[in-house]
Amino acid sequence: MSTNKILLNKIIKGSIFEIILNNPSKRNPLSLELILELQHLFDSIKRNKKIKVILLKSTGPSFCSGHDLKEVKSFSSSNKKLSNLFKKCSKMMMTIRELPQPVIACVDGIAAAAGCQLVASCDIAIATKTSFFQTPGVNIGLFCSTPMVAISRKVLPKDMMYMLLTGEKISAKLAKDYKLINLVTEKKHFHKKILAISNKLIKKSFESIKIGKIAFYNQLEMPLEKAYDYTSMVMTKNMQTKDAKEGVEAFIKKRAPNWTV
Repeated sequence: MSTNKILLNKIIKGSIFEIILNNPSKRNPLSLELILELQHLFDSIKRNKKIKVILLKSTGPSFCSGHDLKEVKSFSSSNKKLSNLFKKCSKMMMTIRELPQPVIACVDGIAAAAGCQLVASCDIAIATKTSFFQTPGVNIGLFCSTPMVAISRKVLPKDMMYMLLTGEKISAKLAKDYKLINLVTEKKHFHKKILAISNKLIKKSFESIKIGKIAFYNQLEMPLEKAYDYTSMVMTKNMQTKDAKEGVEAFIKKRAPNWTV
């Protein structure tokens, strides 16, 4: 396991990359230091063809409390510093979408403000039954404007506005109903569920997942006709890959496919 004081990481089974937010005494805030550490890590993982799945976890009672408000306050006299913080954070969030590997948010505790944004930026999210989600900025006069960008692309507008305007915590069950997360589990089954999902993903064609993930997010921003034109082109190119040819051949012959590494 590679470590520093606020971020841990290790490789599991040779292809699952586990990232752990490790500043529990401060509730794992997204300080500028942590944002830059995550950005550096994601940039390096993006080029690592051995990594098939990324897990984003935390230590302590909070998954991530959002921005470090003491740091935000210290930057408040400089628009340049504040803008840099929010731009660096936004870039890191967008990088998660741009990674070829699926990223799974593993939430055990509260995910608030930019921490909730972090969950929404991931491709899949699983949470313990006792976890909570919140966009509390309105409670302190600092509306969750950047967090809502990612979250509003997962949940419906009315649900998003309820979270933003009330600033209230919502339960993991309600977060699942809102489509913010995929799965709610008892804490005793948490790690088993994470591993089960990870194992499913690493058995798939990584080439196919890489193509599909990029295409999925690209087409979301397109008008319907353009999206169909774009995905038709993607599927045409996808069919020319070794894995697609192998998968179709294996299906026809009723055997397990042998994916490229």
